[in-house]
Amino acid sequence: VLFRSRTIAKNPKMPDNVEAFDYRYEPSTQQWTHWQQWMVPYNPVGERMYQNIVISTVEIERMKYILALHVQCNRPVLYVGVAGTGKTTIVKDYLSELGESRLSAMINLNSYSSSFAFQQIMEGYLDKRTGRTFGPPGNKKCVMFIDDLNMPATDKYETQSAIMLLCQITAHGSIFDRDMLDERKDIMDLQFCAAMNPKGGNFMTHARLQVRFTVETTFTASSDVVSQIYSQILGAHLQQFDASVQKVCEMMVGATTEVLTSILNTPTFLPSALKFHYQFNLKD
Repeated sequence: VLFRSRTIAKNPKMPDNVEAFDYRYEPSTQQWTHWQQWMVPYNPVGERMYQNIVISTVEIERMKYILALHVQCNRPVLYVGVAGTGKTTIVKDYLSELGESRLSAMINLNSYSSSFAFQQIMEGYLDKRTGRTFGPPGNKKCVMFIDDLNMPATDKYETQSAIMLLCQITAHGSIFDRDMLDERKDIMDLQFCAAMNPKGGNFMTHARLQVRFTVETTFTASSDVVSQIYSQILGAHLQQFDASVQKVCEMMVGATTEVLTSILNTPTFLPSALKFHYQFNLKD
């Protein structure tokens, strides 16, 4: 039995011979609905940079829905996946849809990121409220996205200071003033979301921090998804041309997808100890 408010759905039946991950239960209709129903049609924007184009797919909408549920419950989420699997795209697309209900912020970590630098950047998004309490401006809540979570270098104590500071914040909700260490600052209404590439940086993040996140895995897009993405982008661009030119869309996308699939399945182009940079994906 599934509950929502006072509505009760008795034994909602899922379609036969389907995967559970492809469907979402919709309380308003009391039915299982395919994720394709939530895909947003592509609307070309002339002045948008190519790398900022986001095409709605089942995987993106599914991941954004999970993120939205965690934001409502004030739970941090960590997206893990190799380069080109859409981790940053998923989070940025969700944050762009927050509207005025919540604020958003983004921090990119690198091998030089320290706890001091991380704290300075984070405090730049906070205002003093009352006493020792700090939070986002306007008494609003803020979702802070930390990209490349596992990038900070390991120090001589085998720890990453920026990660340990984040661990302290998620565990105790406070930090210390760097100039006056006896003063504690309580952090309010700040929620974290992060992404990391397990094949880059320090490969993994500290278990003390990871245990506080819900970990979601993003996978490399299949050939069908790649074709779907580029067919919409190229198809929209070719609308201004003759019908004879528009017919080229399917052939161009098919050839591009075939080349990418061939590269990913050819041993020569697989990453190795000497060719660790051989990471081919949608970005290429």
